[in-house]
Amino acid sequence: MSSKTTATKENALSKQEIDERLGATALARMATYRPDGMIHLTPIWYHWNGEVFRLTLGAGRIHLKNLAADKRVSILIDDDPRIEQGIGAGAWAIMCRGNAVLSRDEGLIREVTHAVLGMALGKEDADSYTEPVMAEGRTIVTITPRDWLTWDYNKGDE
Repeated sequence: MSSKTTATKENALSKQEIDERLGATALARMATYRPDGMIHLTPIWYHWNGEVFRLTLGAGRIHLKNLAADKRVSILIDDDPRIEQGIGAGAWAIMCRGNAVLSRDEGLIREVTHAVLGMALGKEDADSYTEPVMAEGRTIVTITPRDWLTWDYNKGDE
């Protein structure tokens, strides 16, 4: 039986498994550093293209102020059904660290905003919601993963 409590080489996710899981959801948690050194951690929608995370953030987001001062960022995507279903249900997580690049390119903002909304809400709602979201003023955050930590507690339990 593989580990149900920690990440190991045996339960690490492959690149294909990472891509499949990141492409199946739009919800992550993102951590940035505040000016006082504490972490700012919030849920966030994202789009994964197989190489980078892209996020579309409204002008007032604290993450933007934090990233302008310190580009370091962490992203976590996970699922843990064990509380409802018991230990046998397993859990999985994908965590990565990297540096953020901020962009105000209008074409990129529109493209990424629509892609993120499409992943989170579906195409029809993305089509109708993109313009109101664009009106807030957006910045695109691109994160190229540098370090990964992944696990699936059900790996090896065939």
